[in-house]
Amino acid sequence: MVRLSLGRASAGGGSLTRFDVGQAVGQFYGYVADGIIQTADELAALNTKSPTGFYQASGTRAGDIKFKDLNGDGVVNGDDRTFIGNPNPKFTYGLNNTLAYKGFDLSVFIQGSQGNDVYNLNRYYLEGFGLAAASNGGTIALDRWTGPNTSNYVPRAVLQDPNQNNRVSSHFIENGSYLRVKLLTLGYTLPQSLLTTLHSQRVRIYVTAQNLATITKYTGFDPELGNQGNSLGVDRGIYPQSRVYLAGVNIGF
Repeated sequence: MVRLSLGRASAGGGSLTRFDVGQAVGQFYGYVADGIIQTADELAALNTKSPTGFYQASGTRAGDIKFKDLNGDGVVNGDDRTFIGNPNPKFTYGLNNTLAYKGFDLSVFIQGSQGNDVYNLNRYYLEGFGLAAASNGGTIALDRWTGPNTSNYVPRAVLQDPNQNNRVSSHFIENGSYLRVKLLTLGYTLPQSLLTTLHSQRVRIYVTAQNLATITKYTGFDPELGNQGNSLGVDRGIYPQSRVYLAGVNIGF
């Protein structure tokens, strides 16, 4: 089997995407996160399963992310990496429709993507895994583990991260599907009875909204990321698309 790993987008010392024969293009490749180690007893049980005492030697403590030992050798290392997400959507779609009733007209353009994953690289920094200046930079830090059963998602705050909670893993994978109202325009054309007074052949008043609403489970700024080089679906903090409101009048003489 021929394998090619491209790593322009990286975090935690590893490349995010991988190209493999027989696999979808540019899938995310890394470790499988399995919740948070809640207690010292749970950590001791993991060490019991490890012939090398790996978890103790690696500096893992309660509050760290538990990564799956996929090959069952008692050690979590590069051999336990696998494909953890697919940035390629199952399908994309769009719907453009115009409705009219008497003098009113309504145009709607809806667009979306379904079945794709996003690697939320923002959280690598916001949860405290990246630059110190950005640590705890998001409200998600308020949900981090501070004791048994306080969180099974955001790990403990720890200096230098000996367990490598920041490694490329499914912890940062999110559902990137979305539905967005890209454009909505509501207009009203004045009746002919008023046009003589206005000395016009046609007067239409309208209001338009761009990027009016987005339905998504993604927690980042914007699920519509586009292709960023060789790392489709990696959110590096892309600036969200602005919501714009316009109003105007079309006058024909």
